[in-house]
Amino acid sequence: MDFERETDVVVRSFHYDLNEEPKIKDEVNVAFRKAAKQNEDGTTDDGGDSSYFEVAVQFEVAPAPGEFTVSGQISQIVKLENYRGDGQDLSSDDYKLLSRPLVEYIETLTYEVTQITLDQPVNLNFKANF
Repeated sequence: MDFERETDVVVRSFHYDLNEEPKIKDEVNVAFRKAAKQNEDGTTDDGGDSSYFEVAVQFEVAPAPGEFTVSGQISQIVKLENYRGDGQDLSSDDYKLLSRPLVEYIETLTYEVTQITLDQPVNLNFKANF
C-alpha cells in the first residue's frame, strides 16, 4: 500500500498519573475514519483517486509493576494512494503500518516523562489492538 503522511502527528491528549495502588493495564486501540484535507485557500481536497483517513490511537497503559498510568489520544491524517474504499477492507498489516508511528510517539513520550518523574526511563513495547 502506498500512502503519504499528510499532517504531523498530533498529540490530542497525553496524561501521566502515579498509581496509588499498583495496576497493570494495556489498552491501545486504533480508530480509522475517512477524512478530508483542508487546503490553504479554505477548499476541501477529496483526494481524487486517493482517500484521506484520520488514524487515531487511544490508549491507557499501566505497565508492570503498575506504578504509573499513561493515557490519551494521538492522531494523524494520511492519504492512501489509489484507494477509494472506506477502510474496512484493509489488512491488519496495513493498519499496523499506518498506526505504528503513532504508537512509537506514545512510547517516546512515556520514556521522556518517566525519565523525569521516576529518574529512570521506562521503555514501552506494545502492539495496538485492531
